[in-house]
Amino acid sequence: MQLTYSEYVLLLRLFDCEGASQEDLSRALQTDKSAVARTLKLLEQKGFICREKDAEDRRIKRIRLTEYGRMQHPFLLSVMNSWVNYLIDTLSPQDVSCVERNFRILAERSSKADFRELIGKTAR
Repeated sequence: MQLTYSEYVLLLRLFDCEGASQEDLSRALQTDKSAVARTLKLLEQKGFICREKDAEDRRIKRIRLTEYGRMQHPFLLSVMNSWVNYLIDTLSPQDVSCVERNFRILAERSSKADFRELIGKTAR
């Protein structure tokens, strides 16, 4: 299976929030809409996802996993677990616990960050 990092990340996100819009995914992944659009186009061409018009707002397209896309979930999770295990292999259990705790804190702060505001402050 040939996936780019962006495709991999987007697929993992879709497993958690299937039916999201392109804008929802862009916000959740904190990346621009055009990058998400390009990645979605590739995933659609590869048969992982399909786009459906929203029943209430026909301008919005909901992103859904295809059956093939859903079938890849165990494999993608195993890749993620292998990667994490590789990264923490040389750490002590205490260090692993500390890293996990700090990543949770960073992830929570990251989800609350307003990047447009931060960019505006930096540009001044």
